[in-house]
Amino acid sequence: MGNNNDKGLCIIGQEKSDTNLKLLEEAKKKFSSVFFVPLEGIGIGLDRDFSISYRVSDLFKFKAVYPRIPKTSSSYGYQLLSLFPEDTYMPVKPISFLLADERFFLLTVLRKRGVSTLNLKLTRSTNAALSIIEGMKFPIMIRTPEKETGVIVKNKIEAKSVIGALVSLNKPILIEDVVKEMVSVYVTQPEVAAAVKKKTKERDVVFAKGELKKQNIDPAIEQLALDASKAIEAEVVRIDISPEKEPKVVNVELNPGLINASKATKINLAEKFISSIYENFRNYQQRPLLMRFFEDAKSVVKDVLKAKQLL
Repeated sequence: MGNNNDKGLCIIGQEKSDTNLKLLEEAKKKFSSVFFVPLEGIGIGLDRDFSISYRVSDLFKFKAVYPRIPKTSSSYGYQLLSLFPEDTYMPVKPISFLLADERFFLLTVLRKRGVSTLNLKLTRSTNAALSIIEGMKFPIMIRTPEKETGVIVKNKIEAKSVIGALVSLNKPILIEDVVKEMVSVYVTQPEVAAAVKKKTKERDVVFAKGELKKQNIDPAIEQLALDASKAIEAEVVRIDISPEKEPKVVNVELNPGLINASKATKINLAEKFISSIYENFRNYQQRPLLMRFFEDAKSVVKDVLKAKQLL
C-alpha cells in the first residue's frame, strides 16, 4: 500500500479494458487509493470556479491523474485535463493528447525538437501530391490522416490513381516512406521497460494487427524512444520505431494495450507503468514549487504554437 499522503491515483479511461483492469490491480499495490473514472461519465462545470466530477466525487481532490484517453477523444481529453490544478501530477500531460491527435503534426513537433522521424508529406491537392511523388523512391505509402490503413503503390501510375480517388473525396493526403520493420518500445521514464516486434501478413506494418515477439534493442533505439517520450511530455508511452538504417519514430501510442506485449516479453508491463508513475509522482511532490513552475515554462507548448503557425 502506498503513502497515506499520496491522496490516491485517479485513472481516467474510456472503459475497463483488460489493460485498464490490470493497471488498477497494480495501482492498488502502490497508492493509498485508486479510482477509475469512465471518460463518458465525467461532468465539467464552468461556474464561479471550475469543477470536474464523476457522480458525487470531486476529481480535483486527486493529486495524481493517469489519463488513458483513446485517440478518438484526444481533443476532448486535452480540454478536460487542462482544467485540473497546475500542481496535479500527470504522467501523460494534456498537451500530449493535443499533439497525438494528428500523426503528421505529432511527427512535425518531434522533428522540430530534434527527434528523428519517418519522412512524411501532407497535401490536399492533386498537383501538389503529384509534384511530391516526383522526388520519391517507390514503393511509397499513401493514406488519409483519419484512416489508419494505407495503400502501398509501386509506381507513378498507381500513385496517380490513388491520389485522384482521395482528392475526389475531398480528403487530405499523407505520403510517406514504406516501413518494412517496426519495433514498439514501451517507455517507463526514466527507462525502457520492454520492446516487441510485430509479425504481420499485412503490408502496412505500422497499424496492422499481428503477432508480437520480444525484441532486444540497441542503445540508439532505446535513446530515441526516451527522447521522443520526453519531447511530447509522456512518461509512460509506446513509441513505434523503424529500425532500418537510421532509427526513426513512425508513431506514438499514448493509450497502449499492455496484455499481449506482457505475454510476449514475459514482463508485467502494467506493473512497470504503475511503478514509473508512482516513483515519478513521489519525485514530483518533493520538488520545490518554484522548480515546477520553471519546468512548466519550458513545456513543449511553445513549440506546439510555433508549429501550428507553420502548418
